[in-house]
Amino acid sequence: MSNRVFAKTGFLTRFSFKKDWLKLVIWTVALAGLFTSVAAKFTSLYGTKSSIDTIVSTLKSPAMTALFGKMPSGPYTTADVFAAEMTVFMAIMAAIMNFSIVIKNTRSDEDTGILEIIRAHSVGKISNLTATLIEVFIVNISIGLLYSIGLITANLHGTDINGDFLLGIGLGVSGLMFASIAAFLAQLVDNARAASMLSYLVLGIMYIARMSTDVSRPKLTWWVPFGWVELFSIYKDNNWTPVFLMLGLSIILSALAMWINSKRDMGAGIIATRPGRAHASVFLNGTLGLFWRLHRTSIIVWVIGLMVLGFTYGSIFNTIGDLLKTNPTIATILGPDALRSANVRIIKEFDAALMIVFGVLAMIPGIQIINYLKTGESKGYLEMIHAKPVGRIRLFTNNFILALFTTYLALFTSIWGLQLGGVYSMKHPIGLDIFMRGFYGYISPIFIMLGIAVALIGLAPKLANLSYAYVLVALFVGYFGKLIDLPKWVDKITPFGFIPKVPLHTLDPGTFWWQMLIGLVLIIIGYIGYVNRDINGAN
Repeated sequence: MSNRVFAKTGFLTRFSFKKDWLKLVIWTVALAGLFTSVAAKFTSLYGTKSSIDTIVSTLKSPAMTALFGKMPSGPYTTADVFAAEMTVFMAIMAAIMNFSIVIKNTRSDEDTGILEIIRAHSVGKISNLTATLIEVFIVNISIGLLYSIGLITANLHGTDINGDFLLGIGLGVSGLMFASIAAFLAQLVDNARAASMLSYLVLGIMYIARMSTDVSRPKLTWWVPFGWVELFSIYKDNNWTPVFLMLGLSIILSALAMWINSKRDMGAGIIATRPGRAHASVFLNGTLGLFWRLHRTSIIVWVIGLMVLGFTYGSIFNTIGDLLKTNPTIATILGPDALRSANVRIIKEFDAALMIVFGVLAMIPGIQIINYLKTGESKGYLEMIHAKPVGRIRLFTNNFILALFTTYLALFTSIWGLQLGGVYSMKHPIGLDIFMRGFYGYISPIFIMLGIAVALIGLAPKLANLSYAYVLVALFVGYFGKLIDLPKWVDKITPFGFIPKVPLHTLDPGTFWWQMLIGLVLIIIGYIGYVNRDINGAN
């Protein structure tokens, strides 16, 4: 490539930092602050040998291995426990951050016409993509260094300088790897929605592959890029090889993205969008059909993806609940009937831990559909609908109906997949009715979370993305709360904290109805705000 294709890259890099500074500061403070604060708490949590032995025995179970990754060989220190619990989670957060930044600054700006205005000046053809990659490189490495400094400050028992920098820089480079994946995939498709969906699909496939190899064949984890973050052997061998592998993959994918970007036309992708039908379907006669048509690919991918994820987790039920293999003495003492009851309880406990993951993931497509009332306005698409005799009540109602249906369908299919995986792996599988306790229990907190998204769209559409932030808070509190011994009141900052451990316990009718009432009030507030505010504005 000639130097002309990189013209004004430095200027665009500075422009990107100026444009994204608030977003970057929020991500940096949130991630580095979370990482450091949790590290500082671990000494008091797991500062004794007995507490370390207890948590290690938990983390070594197949259920926790599937969630957090495989523990290295002992002996163990507080630092080993911290690395085992935080590495996979922080890598997922890095993926989310980088997907949002890269896709917004490349394909999304191309969709809205911003990049066309920029390219009308003396700007190189791949300067914008290069500037975005430079931006995420600086951000990820800076966050990685802050992680390392945070670890040094926390001074966990068992740490060393090499391991602190390996974990911090390694997580930073993992973020860069995800950024390059998003940049490459954004060149394959011709719109931001498809690029985002494809990026998360690749992340999901890698996560499932990592989970499967960690539980059954750990050596194969080397073939899964997402699994490389587990192979640092932090505070043991301090293996930098995975960091160089991630860096090498980042360079290759970034180079491919630049090459494709230099060859393709503006607004085009390698995978062309199929031409539409010559005549509109009868289902496009209404706004509900239109919203379905706009979101159907995303809905199908999320529903099938969550079903596959559930099936994958269910397929290890035979390993999780098999007390006979792990402790023959217990099997002898309890007898076959009591042993089966104990195994079923273990599986229910695991399912209860998974429910927050399934609940959060199921809400993402629902919130995306709700937030389309904002993004569709911003891009001018909904103005064409408002110009027709289509009332806002109808538009709002049909949008929310589709979001609600999608969320509950995604939650149901994930639970169904979990049960099917159990049927596949267990001699005496648990019935679907037991797993459905989790579905019934999560109806009301999800209703509140969607109600919050609707209220933001109606009252403060510019703050609509805060609903995603609240979802991440719910995931962290539910995912890590007990492992890092968060205060009990923290569990109550999200509606999920009021739900008993389903399916281990049954639905509490009182909690169900007061949460449904709060969700309904939020939806009404959002509705009033939406029908009374201006387009692209707030009250």
